[in-house]
Amino acid sequence: MKKIFTLLFLLAGFTTFSQRIIDKDVGQFNEIKVFDLIEVNLIKSDENRILIKGENVDDIRFVNKNGTLKLRMHLDKRFMGEDTFIEVYYTDLDIIDGNEGAKIVCNELIEQNRIELRTQEGAMIKAGLDVENLDVRAVTGGIIETSGLATNQFIVLNTGGIFEGRELKTQASSIKISAGGEAELYASEKVDINIRAGGDVYVYGNPSQINKNTFAGGRIFIKDF
Repeated sequence: MKKIFTLLFLLAGFTTFSQRIIDKDVGQFNEIKVFDLIEVNLIKSDENRILIKGENVDDIRFVNKNGTLKLRMHLDKRFMGEDTFIEVYYTDLDIIDGNEGAKIVCNELIEQNRIELRTQEGAMIKAGLDVENLDVRAVTGGIIETSGLATNQFIVLNTGGIFEGRELKTQASSIKISAGGEAELYASEKVDINIRAGGDVYVYGNPSQINKNTFAGGRIFIKDF
């Protein structure tokens, strides 16, 4: 009986420890960069805070320098953030940047004039948008998935970047792909496409004007939506 009680006590202590949450005020920022496989949920708020949950909560490093908030693991835990989750509460955000396999999800529609989304090194961003102008950059296996509305979007893909934007309704889109990449996009009026050294573009929305320029490989597919 004593052994059972001791075991239950230890398990209860472990559960309490594993569920610990760190709550920090991080100050004003308008750009966020996430690294080391960390998963982030972005939440619009009237304050700038982070809530750290999951494994290795004490191993998260965060720094806000000149309005850029960086979230990563300590050096001895680098690339070990896959079981660490951070809720990021923000007041204003212009740039979202995912690196090193990080996953960034916007839990609600981002409504503003302009937003820039960047991914590299296998990171992923998923966002619902209602904006005038969207800038997208995905390189080295980065993935960006968008939905909602944008008047104009400008897309740059390089070395295996992926853009999943079929569900983002735009009037005009411009895309450049170098050294491989894949994009699905929607435009109702105009699309400018430039492909160098391979890449695939799938165009939805039956735009009235499509300008194409390919060199050394590249495929363009005009699809019915």
